[in-house]
Amino acid sequence: MATEPVVSGLVVALQANFCQVQLDLPGPGGLERLLCVRRSRLGKSGQQVCVGDSVELDGLDWVARRGAIVALKPRSSLLGRPAVANCNRVVVMVALAEPDLDPLQLTRFLLTAEATAQAVELVFSKADLLPGEAVQGWLRRVEAWGYQPLAFSLTTGEGLAEIRQRLCKPGLAVLCGPSGVGKSSLLNALAPALALRVGRVSGKLRR
Repeated sequence: MATEPVVSGLVVALQANFCQVQLDLPGPGGLERLLCVRRSRLGKSGQQVCVGDSVELDGLDWVARRGAIVALKPRSSLLGRPAVANCNRVVVMVALAEPDLDPLQLTRFLLTAEATAQAVELVFSKADLLPGEAVQGWLRRVEAWGYQPLAFSLTTGEGLAEIRQRLCKPGLAVLCGPSGVGKSSLLNALAPALALRVGRVSGKLRR
């Protein structure tokens, strides 16, 4: 009897007791994603399923677009907060204005990112809200810290091509930063299908 090929994929989202799994190879009709449960034996063995996990599936219902996670593949890394598996770089994003850039807050984010032992990248948003010389001043400042920062503006489109190229490098990146810096807006610009909800910066709180 022929053995059925193993179906595998990448966990891209957790929803209550379910996981969204992006298939490594498309299923029937070009299906790319399944909503999956976790087999109870994973929980009994103490294995937690995280975003970024490579998993094996069975119990597939292609019509209903459902399946079950039966095994986790070995991880190359695991971040604790948020729990993300197999991440190979952390992208810290801060705004140059609205909210005002706080050097101490930036330092805390960078130190936390460095503590993951993954590669750390730094990007500045809202570059259109500061004079060009002020933007260059911040870039030179963090270059002296050992980073290769990029500045961009969603309003003018400046720097977006470079941001896309950097974020689309092979591997799994975690994008982090303070509230109000435009993380969701950036992801929507790069991948409109995400349709992430976007907040506004408070006029009083500046966040």
